[in-house]
Amino acid sequence: MFIEKSRSSIDSDGNWLITLSDVLSLLLVFFVMFFVITKNTGRPVKTNIDKVLNQPSKDAGVQMTASTVSEKIKDEMNSEIKKLDLENDVSVRTVDKEVIITMKEKVTFRPGQADILNSLNPMLDNIAGLIQRHPSFLVDIEGHTDNVPIRTRLYPSNWELSVARAMSVLKYIINNHGIDPSRLSIKGNADQKPAVPNDTPEDRARNRRVEIRLKEKEP
Repeated sequence: MFIEKSRSSIDSDGNWLITLSDVLSLLLVFFVMFFVITKNTGRPVKTNIDKVLNQPSKDAGVQMTASTVSEKIKDEMNSEIKKLDLENDVSVRTVDKEVIITMKEKVTFRPGQADILNSLNPMLDNIAGLIQRHPSFLVDIEGHTDNVPIRTRLYPSNWELSVARAMSVLKYIINNHGIDPSRLSIKGNADQKPAVPNDTPEDRARNRRVEIRLKEKEP
């Protein structure tokens, strides 16, 4: 009887020792693997948070470069506008990374017509040269009218007139300067996007305009 109890006690002690040994073995394996992984990498692993935090600085650099180019184009255009004595009728501004050149009807077309005035040709030649020197820019040409309705055989409404004027500018740039047509597009806005309210004859004249928008292609 005494012998059997002793053996039972010994077996229990042995099982306990075996369990502790297993735990210690697992811990040893864990620390060895941790040491090997740490040594092989030689540097902390970047998490997704690190990538997110680093990304804005890259985007900011790209945006800064694009903005700088836009400001350079603006300064160049202002210089040409001054040379041609068109400060009162042609203007240029930048919005974000976009350059917007605005030409009033007075120097672009006769009232109710869409044939470009010859006096505008030097200005369009300068703009075309600018487009050629900056192949990364796309060009949108938009026609605008005032809110006075037009009903002629050629232009039943301001929609047709605004589109025809944008088309005339597009054709001039392509035909005279051989710019890739895939870079250009046109749009007629009629009186739907006025620069100022159509309250006075002077303000309606400001709304009759063509805008050439240069915007850098998205990467």
